[in-house]
Amino acid sequence: MKIQSKFFGEIEIEENKIITLVDGMLGFEKLKKYILIPHGQDNMFKWLQSTEDAAVCFLVVEPVSFMFNYSLEIADDVVDRIKIRTPEDVIIYSIVVIPEEPSKISANLCGPIVINAVNRMGAQVISSNPEHQVKHYIIEELKKNTARLMTNFATMVNSGKAIAEKLEKTDEAENKNAALASAATAAENK
Repeated sequence: MKIQSKFFGEIEIEENKIITLVDGMLGFEKLKKYILIPHGQDNMFKWLQSTEDAAVCFLVVEPVSFMFNYSLEIADDVVDRIKIRTPEDVIIYSIVVIPEEPSKISANLCGPIVINAVNRMGAQVISSNPEHQVKHYIIEELKKNTARLMTNFATMVNSGKAIAEKLEKTDEAENKNAALASAATAAENK
């Protein structure tokens, strides 16, 4: 199937890859059919392109790609409407805004898009978590996570050194005990 897209012109898509947003998007309620298009070689971002209106296209990102502790409580009515069976079936995307100052790139964590990856049905929801902002700055979050990753890495390395030293001491003790046992056996055989 061929569709017109905002940034890629006419593209060929597989009909079984179309995502149906049961209520559309805020401000675009009449448009229900979308397709995800990868953003070049970048695995972090994707384009959510309407298959019904070429002019409607959103840059999206999975919040878990730049946040350690992102979680979303999904209301039962949404779970029922898009037929979620297990949490593993869910993919969550946030709409990205790139302002004139690229370092202020942000993701809307307050109005994420929840997609059931099994049946390709989805809904835009409103998060009740007060930490989820309309403008959550991605670069700032990545910097915060980098510091956290470095701390975790340093802790892991130090733990690894402590474990290695302990194993080395255990190996030395076992080798000493084995040598003593071997000497004792040799003495007994004489």
